[in-house]
Amino acid sequence: MQIINGNLKVMPVADIIQWAENNKRTGILLLSQGTNHKKFYIEDGNIVYLWSNCDGDQVLNLFESQLAISPDDLKRAYSNSELLGLPFVSYLLSESHYSQEYFENALRASAEAVLTNALEWNTGSFEFNGELPVSFQNSPVKLSAFNVLLESLRQHDECRRGNHADSRMVINTIQQNILNGSIDIPPIPEVMQQLSEKISDPGMSLDEIITCITDQILVGKILRICNSPYYGRIGSVSTLKEAVVLIGLKSLLSIVTVHAMSSYSPRNEMQIRSILQHSLVCAMIARQITRDIRGNTELAFICGLLHDIGKTILLEILCDYTLPPSEKERLLEENHAEVGYLLATKWNFGDDIKAVIRYHHSPELANGYAEIVELINLADAMANLNAHPEELSKMGIPRLDLCQASIDDMLKNVEIFDREANGILCFS
Repeated sequence: MQIINGNLKVMPVADIIQWAENNKRTGILLLSQGTNHKKFYIEDGNIVYLWSNCDGDQVLNLFESQLAISPDDLKRAYSNSELLGLPFVSYLLSESHYSQEYFENALRASAEAVLTNALEWNTGSFEFNGELPVSFQNSPVKLSAFNVLLESLRQHDECRRGNHADSRMVINTIQQNILNGSIDIPPIPEVMQQLSEKISDPGMSLDEIITCITDQILVGKILRICNSPYYGRIGSVSTLKEAVVLIGLKSLLSIVTVHAMSSYSPRNEMQIRSILQHSLVCAMIARQITRDIRGNTELAFICGLLHDIGKTILLEILCDYTLPPSEKERLLEENHAEVGYLLATKWNFGDDIKAVIRYHHSPELANGYAEIVELINLADAMANLNAHPEELSKMGIPRLDLCQASIDDMLKNVEIFDREANGILCFS
């Protein structure tokens, strides 16, 4: 028995269907996206049966809606066909008053509807199990998988041209996948993995640690951050080693993380850059505030830099759906913290950083790391160039020893920080 697994981002649904037909494959194709699943039973490259648990497909269930057969009758028919050693579809036809032609048309309509919906799945996974149950072998009704695909592509294109995407269904699907933790999180970039392993090794020298930083654009950005006026250093930093001594290894890792994510979603280059610029400004503000209250400046900088990392992942996910810009923006704002938390968990970030990423818009929910979460909540608000002192004073930051005068002074520097961040990110 041969089982083939893959990612729908690498091998889209349409390519899988064509592969099955061209190679005369027999087996069960399972498409999965979170808790949603679709199955195509295929014999010699032809579709002989299908199944789905997706909300969009429930009303199109072949036997319930089009042939008026209840789920219980369906189960009994399947059991009886197994006992008698008959193909499932043959048994159904013998027990019903429907003709083979009617049954074939019903199967085709359902297959086209289920596949049309599946063509929207640009994320998720597939599995092709080369063993087809006996009950589905030698079926009297067989559909050309390629012909079903052509019609599904036509319907899919019409839907896109007419912008008929059901926004509510898409939003519910994405939010459910986020809630279930079943979204497609990318693996940790190789440079981050190498750097993290070296930092964790107590036997590694600083020179050995920084050998994995070979990207000159990244090195340039690190040096620019260290030489920016906000760091308040007299004299320039000219080597990566000097920079790491100044900012610390954990800050280095966070900068590498952000740099790695900057190219994750090329379809959203301008939005990603805007997010990263905001995050760098937030990091600068958080570090400045922490320095004023004599706190952990390195942790503040790291958390400020990473707090919106979920947006980079979510933007790429949203590209796979046809949604109005307002709906995309709402999804981004309402869900980026949870997506960022899933990423931080997969990439083994520290608990303090994970808390900041997850609760930076709702610090009242943070338990063990309330102070740093409140700090980033404040810095995040300040980093918005249209922030007003009176609004910030209403936020409530009981764990931070800040007076209104400090907030007012900090706001005067936000535009300076923004210009510095823009210059750093423009480096290439």
